[in-house]
Amino acid sequence: MNHGPVTCRAGDLFGSTVNIAARIAALASPGQLLATQSVAEAAVARGILVRDLGLVALRSVAGEIPLYEIELAPSADPAWIDPVCKMHAPYSSYRRAAPEGPWFCSPRCEEAYRRSPQTYESPR
Repeated sequence: MNHGPVTCRAGDLFGSTVNIAARIAALASPGQLLATQSVAEAAVARGILVRDLGLVALRSVAGEIPLYEIELAPSADPAWIDPVCKMHAPYSSYRRAAPEGPWFCSPRCEEAYRRSPQTYESPR
């Protein structure tokens, strides 16, 4: 996540704010929310746990930027990570599969898994 000014053109967003957000998103693991300092400060102000990850160099971004992990859940349960798209939700009510099977974020991912389960690594 990143916060800042953007340029909107033909329904799409452009600018350094968007570029930095994209680079940060690429660094995140399944279930991990990474953010810049302005987002981290807003989270702390609301009592959300934030962990400082230090300075990182991002492709096509001058200099290093401070990076933070925002903790939305006490811990990531691997059973809640979709094996197809790697999306994560820390709430059991979001499950769309049987409790003993993997969690899926959508019927599309569930169908892809059902067609070829050997293609996807199980999170358990």
